[in-house]
Amino acid sequence: MKIKLLSAYIFFFCILGTQATSAQDITGAEMNTQSTSSSVAGSSTIANIIDQINVVDARNNNVTQPEQLPEKEAIISRFDDRKVDSPGIFSFMAYWVQRAVEMGIPANTIFLILLTPFLATLVSLTRVVIGLPTLDMLIPVALAFALVSVGIVVGLIILAAILCAAYISRLLLTRAKIMFYPKRSLSMLLLALFVFLALTFALMVGFTQVLSLSIFPILILILIGDSIVSVQLHKSTSETFTITGTTLILGLVGYFLSSSYTVQDILILYPEIVLLVIPMNIIIGRYFGLRLFEYFRFNTLGD
Repeated sequence: MKIKLLSAYIFFFCILGTQATSAQDITGAEMNTQSTSSSVAGSSTIANIIDQINVVDARNNNVTQPEQLPEKEAIISRFDDRKVDSPGIFSFMAYWVQRAVEMGIPANTIFLILLTPFLATLVSLTRVVIGLPTLDMLIPVALAFALVSVGIVVGLIILAAILCAAYISRLLLTRAKIMFYPKRSLSMLLLALFVFLALTFALMVGFTQVLSLSIFPILILILIGDSIVSVQLHKSTSETFTITGTTLILGLVGYFLSSSYTVQDILILYPEIVLLVIPMNIIIGRYFGLRLFEYFRFNTLGD
């Protein structure tokens, strides 16, 4: 009797153990399935992001990036419109540019290098002849190239955030009893946070080119914001508005010139045009009359 009862207990516990093992196997299989599905979902999400980045990189063919092989071949084929096989007095620069592109130097880089003196001359014309101040000489040029790199819409979103950060920095730091450079360091914190906020907002509203942005155009925009803060700490509100507004307008003009394929073709095929900045700057440098903006000021006083 005891043996039968013991056998019944053993059989009963064996059945329970088998069921528990089966339940554990099923639970483990479900967990493995869930983890596998989670891994697949995570992998698909990462793949989607990578695909978006690839799509953005394929579409974002701006002149601040070296051109791809098909574009380089197209540029070299355009040299047939003005093929220079040997350097001459009036064709030395064209020969130089064509050989440099054939050796592998990006034509986009050459174009931006040749365009920089024209943009700098435009800044000189604005300051000397028109009479409007700007943030230094190269800041409008750097702003133009940064806008080309990040895109005009995202660039304007970042610029709006920078202007807001600069205004808030002026309100918070003007009365602070600390040295000038610590003030600029604190303003850099606000600039960084507002730029980060602008990038997040741009991505949320659908501007996926943010996914492929590098730090360098963003850093240029932050440095421009630092220059605006520096001006605000020294100048009045009206002067700051004039300086900042003029710089932004020149940056936008430079952006449209940098984005123009017509301007690019002209400078690549006829690079000796860049030598025109020599007489242009001599004429601007010899201008000693009233600036155009001063005519409007004096006419207002006369009325």
